[in-house]
Amino acid sequence: MEPTDNPYQSPESSRGPQAGPLPGMAYQRRPRGLVGHVRVVAILMIVQGVLETLMGVGLIVAAVVVPQIIAQQQRGEPQWPPQGLPPEEVLWMVRLMYGGMGLAGLIAGVLHIVAGVRNYRFRGRTFGIVASVAGLLAIATCYCLPTAVAVAVYGLVVLLNTEVSEAFALREAGYPSSDVLAHFG
Repeated sequence: MEPTDNPYQSPESSRGPQAGPLPGMAYQRRPRGLVGHVRVVAILMIVQGVLETLMGVGLIVAAVVVPQIIAQQQRGEPQWPPQGLPPEEVLWMVRLMYGGMGLAGLIAGVLHIVAGVRNYRFRGRTFGIVASVAGLLAIATCYCLPTAVAVAVYGLVVLLNTEVSEAFALREAGYPSSDVLAHFG
């Protein structure tokens, strides 16, 4: 069996295993480094964005439903709301609280999804950085915060890397994603 017939060898791009530099590039193939993590970060951003969006929609639904439940309970219980607050103020506080949390989750989720899709194709590096930081708006949704922090830290470590910046620049110069990956691996 020849070395090139190894069935366990990792697949290479369409340019082949000895692709060398991209056309017009003065240097040879480089080690993959953090460039290989760009797609992982992009997929994590998409997953995080879907979760944040679902939570945001759920909180917005709660902003509509919970005040109605409170109003129904109030009709049955004369002691509601506690501490003598006027009932309408309590309902507006609940609407604003859940609505604000839901809106923050939706914004963070949509930013993560769009940035993840663009970053997967080595586009929109700056937008990916902004989405990673803005994803910390998930603090409003509470349950999304731990994973949002993890995605933000991992995303910033990868997207702020100089080799990753060069990979995005190659993609902006018109090279396909497969060639960019082949160049760095």
